[in-house]
Amino acid sequence: KTSQGPFAMADLVLTNQIIAGSVAGIFADIITHPISTIKTRLQVQGSGGGSHGAVVYRGVTHAMNQILKTEGLVTLYRGLGAVLVGAAPAQGLYFGGYETAKGFLGGGQSGAGNFAAGICAQLCGSLAWVPMDVIKERLQVEGQVKVANAYSGSFDALRKILQHEGVVGLYRAFPIHQVTWAPFNGCYFMVYEKLKDLCINAGYEDGHDNLEPIAQVSCGIAAGIVAASVTNPVDVLKTRLQVARANPEMFPYSSGFGAARHLLHHEGPAALMDGVSARVMWLTPRLTICVFAYERIKKYLS
Repeated sequence: KTSQGPFAMADLVLTNQIIAGSVAGIFADIITHPISTIKTRLQVQGSGGGSHGAVVYRGVTHAMNQILKTEGLVTLYRGLGAVLVGAAPAQGLYFGGYETAKGFLGGGQSGAGNFAAGICAQLCGSLAWVPMDVIKERLQVEGQVKVANAYSGSFDALRKILQHEGVVGLYRAFPIHQVTWAPFNGCYFMVYEKLKDLCINAGYEDGHDNLEPIAQVSCGIAAGIVAASVTNPVDVLKTRLQVARANPEMFPYSSGFGAARHLLHHEGPAALMDGVSARVMWLTPRLTICVFAYERIKKYLS
């Protein structure tokens, strides 16, 4: 006899949340990947004071035009294979971790609880996200900087990184990855849930505490702008550390602290905000699409 008790129901709910998160993550990543490529290139181009021959862009529009003109449309999608393989487990772990933690931390009624739930979500998702991010970003900078090893695609990159650097090569930036994304997700969900409550209390819901689509998208956009901007400095260091082995002369460090010292010495503190516009333009629609799709898919599955 199949159990219909609370634990069986909890397992079903969690399964639906993981499925919804996985599908939503893949959908959002496919749409926003080109902006992710531009963000990565803008963040690494000034390393060493621009003395290593990297292609330099003036901003998002200039980068888009130059990449399309000199490298072609396919370059904007470099690393997408790693994203598609890693997005489903990462996003599933992410949303499963978020919903589980939120249930233990006040059920979404506490700002501090929502912040902590966002951090738990990040820690769970990082098991798949960090290797995916390393492979993606190394492929994204090819064509912009001189690289020690060129990769034909995501699976070739995975094979060569494991061959030359071992598993540690995929997780070298794990600590700074948490310092980047745990605060981002905590901040995002704290702002998102607060705005969501304000909108529900203002009547922008369907009578069952489900936000109207426009209100939901607006909450996601506002939360994304705040979280992406606040955490950009650490993201610059994270991105440079993850691509460091691609060109050790341009990125001569092996830790987040080393990346910070090198950046401040050669470029100054303003470089910590490199690529912030692109990061906002990437993450805000990505998370808005992802959360919107997640809420709709979750509702459908339940």
